Amino acid sequence: MFEQQDMSTMEVFTRREVQAATIWLHGLGVNASDLNAVIKNLSQSREMGLHYLAPNAPMRRISVDEERPARAWFDVLGQPGEAPEDCDGIEESARFLVDILQREAERGIPSGKTVLAGFSQGASMALHVGLRHEQPLAGIIALSGELVLADELPEAASSANGNTPILMMHGQDDEVVPVEAARRSRDHLLALGYSVEWQEYPVGHSLSPEQIERIDQWMMDVLSAD
Repeated sequence: MFEQQDMSTMEVFTRREVQAATIWLHGLGVNASDLNAVIKNLSQSREMGLHYLAPNAPMRRISVDEERPARAWFDVLGQPGEAPEDCDGIEESARFLVDILQREAERGIPSGKTVLAGFSQGASMALHVGLRHEQPLAGIIALSGELVLADELPEAASSANGNTPILMMHGQDDEVVPVEAARRSRDHLLALGYSVEWQEYPVGHSLSPEQIERIDQWMMDVLSAD
């Protein structure tokens, strides 16, 4: 059953009684509906009784796109690795996402039964928020994205999510976030002791049916764990 909680969040309840939650964060320039194809095809995990949430990022002007407005979790000030990061935008979005996590806990779904997932900019936010969250999550999924504020992570990370499983997937032909950038993020996480499952696919800045199938099984595994 699809419901629109408000103008900023798409919600899917797969059963009357939900057992777990997954929060999906879209990429730059699109909205929550961009994740419909993923959510609808997670056929195994939805049988568990899941609450899917896909919030919309706020509209903001994007510096590298001549200040044109777009939905984005943070501004893009220049080419990756060549420009400063939008720290204020990242932290503003992080506070918004932590509020969503807290609301899920208040409605009775513990953080240990919640997966935080995202694509592109959404993947960056999933990693940023998930690794800093003060309550343990079931898992973090980062699709076609990279770490932001990576140098701050050792000091900012929460021990609550030090052992949280992380699934990272990336297209070998990604023209938006080069696979080399994502590999550096993976290596940074591994060096800090995180548990990362890394997979590359022969696609661009997109998801294949094979990826969705693996995401489905991975979610089943982490959400079924004690």
